[in-house]
Amino acid sequence: MDSSEIRTKLLSLLASVAPDIEPDRVDPGRNLRDQFDFDSMDALHFATAVSETFGIAIAETDYSQLASLTAAEQFVQAQLAAKPETPPRTVSPSE
Repeated sequence: MDSSEIRTKLLSLLASVAPDIEPDRVDPGRNLRDQFDFDSMDALHFATAVSETFGIAIAETDYSQLASLTAAEQFVQAQLAAKPETPPRTVSPSE
């Protein structure tokens, strides 16, 4: 998954957890709390949505890595790169 796809998904997730956020008005490098009424519950819902969408674990201590769009994008890229690929399952004739 490339950075453009990650960014698009992150913007969609932001809009779903905090409807007052307009994706086209997000300043990627600026803290979300400084730009919008993005409180701790929004941050929790965003972290949960990111975890579920990308299939990555996000520890509470890593929530700060999601503070801005750019930081979140870099965090997701790093987590996806570190995630072991699951080899395709082969089915034997006896199954």
